Amino acid sequence: MTRATTAEPPLSDIDRQALELAIVIGRTLRPDLIDRYLAEKPWLDAAIDASHICQTLKLNLRPWECWPPCAVEVGETDAPGLEHRGISKSAALLRKMLSLGISRWHPDPLKAIEQAERERVA
Repeated sequence: MTRATTAEPPLSDIDRQALELAIVIGRTLRPDLIDRYLAEKPWLDAAIDASHICQTLKLNLRPWECWPPCAVEVGETDAPGLEHRGISKSAALLRKMLSLGISRWHPDPLKAIEQAERERVA
């Protein structure tokens, strides 16, 4: 049985730009992996994986903190006793990103937040 393929969902310009940037930055961090993703997966899947890699590295997440903002939903929380996973922390970061008009897939969330806040003040 084969899986039916569907067209990529429409992306906002902000999301597409963030995903394109994730591929560019991802290639500087893990060129072998990003190029393999692009060769083996649909573009959107490869770009989202690149975002995940970039965010994990840029946020300096520990191995047990496996949930960067691109991998959580706004209201998610850690299960009791599993606060070390960082889901609540990433969800809070995602809320801040979205409130500033930053894509959930931006490869460098803290830099993007800093820039957006600087632009708000100016």
